[in-house]
Amino acid sequence: MSRETCRIQMPFSLSEQQRDSLHLLYGSLIGKEAQCLYDVFSTLSKKEQLYDLQDVQKIVHLSPTRFEYARKQLEQYNLLQTYRETIKAEYLFILQPPKEPQLFLQHDIYSRIFLEKEGSSQLDRMKLFFSKECLCTKTMVNISEPLDVSILENWTSKKEEALDKTQIHIPSNTTYPFDFNVLFKGMERVIPQRLRTRQNLERIYDLARIFGIDEKNMRRYLSLSIDPQKTKIDFEGLRNKVIAAQDLPIHSQDPYTLSPIAYLQQKQNGMPVARADKLLLEKMMVDYRLPAEVINVLIDYALKATDQKFSRSFVEKVASSWARLKIDTKEKAMEQTISYKNTKVENVPEWYADTKQTEPDEELKARIARLQEKLGETNHGEN
Repeated sequence: MSRETCRIQMPFSLSEQQRDSLHLLYGSLIGKEAQCLYDVFSTLSKKEQLYDLQDVQKIVHLSPTRFEYARKQLEQYNLLQTYRETIKAEYLFILQPPKEPQLFLQHDIYSRIFLEKEGSSQLDRMKLFFSKECLCTKTMVNISEPLDVSILENWTSKKEEALDKTQIHIPSNTTYPFDFNVLFKGMERVIPQRLRTRQNLERIYDLARIFGIDEKNMRRYLSLSIDPQKTKIDFEGLRNKVIAAQDLPIHSQDPYTLSPIAYLQQKQNGMPVARADKLLLEKMMVDYRLPAEVINVLIDYALKATDQKFSRSFVEKVASSWARLKIDTKEKAMEQTISYKNTKVENVPEWYADTKQTEPDEELKARIARLQEKLGETNHGEN
């Protein structure tokens, strides 16, 4: 009889939390032998080789019967998957990650078995041990020392360049004008140099071009979105202020260079754009990655096609189509709208456009005359 062999795999890295869960929680359910077997399998899996099954049993000091029992304990709690080759006596053991403590304690079955085996006192101790909640009381005051950033008061743009030499990335397909020198003029203390990182500048520029905010207004919104310690910019708060903005610049020599929100506001004779429409236009720029000038052409097309209703479903359908077609200039967008019109005309059957009326034959004329006589007699009798 050929000797049984096995391969052991562990397709993940065991975190500290998972290891704690294995020893302090799973151990009560699977037993020490199964827990030891898991640890040995974890070590042996580091070398991808074929092991003699008897040698593995000797390493864990288990008889074949106890080895099989420990293996099945691991399998029951989804810590191990076992495969057996049908042609030859070879096993494949694949370790599975333990649930993290919080998930284990919330599990409908595992938590109940743990309570049954260890009792409520031990369960409460484990819940307290793995609790992530703050243990401070209402009478406690947070006296933690905040980070002292005064050392960065004299931070200069030259130092910033030394820290991050990469220039701000402005998308090549955008024409929205925004001057950071104007934005930061006289704002050294309000918006310190340490906050002017490349990532922050790019996020500010994206908000400006999407919602059509100029440097003057962005400066006001930005100064209200910095924490008192001047350590970070609250971009979610900044975004909300920008969305609520109504004083947009809507005059330009080429209206298609306006931000889509300013362009739509211009189409509405200066009336503020609804929040839902602003979010829709933001989605078109962020999710569909359409340039502003393309979206402005789409706005024209959508308003005409939907009787000035600016339907969300219609706009998203066209935007997704243009994104797939890689329409990235207003010229391509205009050509596309023209093709829609031509397609509509071409798809109309030839007989639909034929307005020439067929002359009725003599028999049809006679039938109409007889019907008219009957209708006349009926009306006369009623009178």
